[in-house]
Amino acid sequence: MTACAAPEPPDTRAADEAAIREADVQWSKAAEARNLDAVVSYYTGDAQLLPPNAPIAANAAAIRAGWAALLIPQMTVTWKAVKVEVARSGDMAYVVGTYALAVKNAKGQPDNDTGKLIEVWKKQADGKWKCVADTFNSDLPAAAPPPEPKKK
Repeated sequence: MTACAAPEPPDTRAADEAAIREADVQWSKAAEARNLDAVVSYYTGDAQLLPPNAPIAANAAAIRAGWAALLIPQMTVTWKAVKVEVARSGDMAYVVGTYALAVKNAKGQPDNDTGKLIEVWKKQADGKWKCVADTFNSDLPAAAPPPEPKKK
């Protein structure tokens, strides 16, 4: 007797990578346009946002609040995928990228920040990709601690 193995599913990684790259471009454009509803639509219902210097945003309301703080008129944020890796199983992927953020200071001049990001994407039942975990942090050096008070 010969054992019959189920045929291996087709390798869709190239198409999945292209779909994720395009979704990520559109997501960044939505952020640049300050479209909060569109930005949060890229997350799964159980997604988590891990912003720097803040607690994990572990539900849709917290993710929305985190983005609302970033999408203010004085701030501009964009990002770009550098690497997209899709699992052979075709259901999970990750993106490594860079971001640029500018916020106008009290004098109306931009304070610029650049950094890196990681996004974990999960294929949904409808075949679309959504972000399930998202984190980013700055390339700028950490602020120096305040000086110790002088002892008398």
